Amino acid sequence: MSCYLSISKTVGCVLLTAFIWDSKPATAAKSLSDLTGPWQLFVDDYLISIKYKVARKYHPFEKYAGNPIVMPDKPWEKNTAKCCMVLPNEERTGFRMWYSCWAPKNDPDRGHALYAISKDGITWEKPNLGLIPWKVNGSTENNIISVTGCVAHTPWNDLESQYTTIAFGSYKVMSSPDGFKRERITKESVITGGGDVGRFHWDPHTNSYRGYVKVARKVRGLRRRSVGFSKSTTPFEPWPKLRLVLAPDDYDDRWVKEEGSIHRTHFYGLTPFSYETMYFGFLWIFRAHDDEGYFFGPIFTELVTSRDGIHWRRQDPPRTPMIDIGAPGAWDDGMVASAALVVDGDRFLAYYTGYDDTHDILPMHSSIGLATLRKDGFASIDAGASEGKLTTKRLTGTNGPLHVNYNAKNGWLRVEFLDEDGQVIPGYGEEDCNFLRGESVDKKVIWSEKTELPADHASLRLRFIMQNASLYSFMAGDKLQVIEDPPQPILAALYTFEQADVEDKKIITTDHLSEDGIQSLTFYGTTSRGTKLNSEPENTAFGQNSVYFYAAFTPRCTIEIDGTSELGKQFTLAVMAKSADNRHARLFSSYDDLGACKTSELVFDCDPTGTAVAGLRLIGQGISVESKPLNFADGKYHHLAVVYDDGEVTFYLDGNAVGRDWVGGGAPVSMERNLFVGEDAKHGNEQQFRGYMDDILVLGRALTADEIKVLSQKGAEAFFAGN
Repeated sequence: MSCYLSISKTVGCVLLTAFIWDSKPATAAKSLSDLTGPWQLFVDDYLISIKYKVARKYHPFEKYAGNPIVMPDKPWEKNTAKCCMVLPNEERTGFRMWYSCWAPKNDPDRGHALYAISKDGITWEKPNLGLIPWKVNGSTENNIISVTGCVAHTPWNDLESQYTTIAFGSYKVMSSPDGFKRERITKESVITGGGDVGRFHWDPHTNSYRGYVKVARKVRGLRRRSVGFSKSTTPFEPWPKLRLVLAPDDYDDRWVKEEGSIHRTHFYGLTPFSYETMYFGFLWIFRAHDDEGYFFGPIFTELVTSRDGIHWRRQDPPRTPMIDIGAPGAWDDGMVASAALVVDGDRFLAYYTGYDDTHDILPMHSSIGLATLRKDGFASIDAGASEGKLTTKRLTGTNGPLHVNYNAKNGWLRVEFLDEDGQVIPGYGEEDCNFLRGESVDKKVIWSEKTELPADHASLRLRFIMQNASLYSFMAGDKLQVIEDPPQPILAALYTFEQADVEDKKIITTDHLSEDGIQSLTFYGTTSRGTKLNSEPENTAFGQNSVYFYAAFTPRCTIEIDGTSELGKQFTLAVMAKSADNRHARLFSSYDDLGACKTSELVFDCDPTGTAVAGLRLIGQGISVESKPLNFADGKYHHLAVVYDDGEVTFYLDGNAVGRDWVGGGAPVSMERNLFVGEDAKHGNEQQFRGYMDDILVLGRALTADEIKVLSQKGAEAFFAGN
């Protein structure tokens, strides 16, 4: 599970999570915070091969009618109560809550770590622990404890260090025998470079600690709070540098009405948790609409999902909030921040902190609320009055009975199995399957007399057939693995201009990589003083031809590459380029040059002198990243390349890696229009490339460092002929 760290820039809080000296023993008892298991959820398309007349629907949590369930009604609670973590007690007969309170800096009694217990998760008691004296009167008759935060129970550890605390803000690490008393603390911060909000959890999938910390990045030209990531198996040692994993996109700013406004969307924090076979997170969406676009505005939560905890997928539009702010006048009408998720039988219990005003409005008042949802109910695949079907990808390791989580109160659901060739397995067809009606979070599927999954198949597919029904998840054994469907031809476009000609004043050239279809080129500014073919040996990198961009008098001296608006999760852009003026210039671009570069646009540009940009730059997902400082202003050809691997960006100069950074990831790079070479499509020559280009490559694959080196040395045509 993960912990809650303060939503205010000045609020202090700590994280409590499990400390593992070594990897978790294979025979260890399961932690109370471990929510992993074999269920497969349909929150994304990872499992899905074919959908027919079905659609995904997201389901927000329902707030408890009696909220708030914990209010700051003690004098030491300072009118604030902020939930940090909730867990079942060790007997699983009730619940434990770690929470905190806060006061401004001018209050000598700044804040406290606090503790509460409950039998039903709704009615909470603040026990008199007698541990810590309250500064105001010196009495220990209170529920103040020495540490608080997000608790992960690890019974396989030494009892004296079975809990670990990562302190808010300072990010120092402490161990504890019981979650109350501090035993050990690091002298230095284990995480640096982050902001004042961080969430951490122990991940049973990888036996490592994972941290998600607020970082500042410029997105679409505006500084925004975003989410950085780091992980460690040894939390008392310094953690690796934070890498960006989540930043706002164009759609997040849809509420901003005025073009050029400094109002903007921030990501204030991410509450992550490992659940069943994957990762989920409550993303805190902050809409800042003050005059500086940074301080005042509401905060609510949306869902993000991941298969590795690094590359996150956002909700499909319209991105319905999972936990929204309350109606005007409600106790939580300003901000909500999720803190903990608990599975209680057939339902989720989500504990969150609600505020009665927006961010940075003081005095701050907050309480703790509860929101519920059916188990696995984040999203469902729904069919309406017409029969719908969902077919999975090929699966291996299936065994035992098939269990489903579904709702067919007004309809029905049936399942059939397909073999490796896509044929229905005898005895497991639609007509053999008993109708599933009503609803259940765990229903066993039966085919006539068969209750076990078919055996003796190297792989199989499930086909769910339903009408007026919702399907949330299924379980087909704890060894299930997904076999990816055969990949479709990747985007591949290569132009060496060796088979180029001029017809009717139009340049005609060949795409040498046409398995995915031919990407034709459209040349703009094809005049004697614009874009034209060149066959001068000294101005050709490989072969006998290149393209010359002159653009002294001709605007829009550029080339459009057809079919390149969808680059996918991996791509390589590369070109041999010889600058004639050593100016800052665009190599590839889909930018309309109107305001800040959108997350649906892309720029790969260069500056041979390293003045305007360090040398090479990519603007992707609205975020600008650069190579290390370079200077290649020598009048020679150079191979310039950028490789994008699901958010990781690597720059190459003449086959050598010259920089690496991250711009998030998890979603394909999809643009509003095609890539252009040499300049953007709509304007003249602000960053016009002037000079010669050869071997222009757009590839929907992340080439390796060795491949880039060979490409730069042999030339694109020779490289691909040998591969």
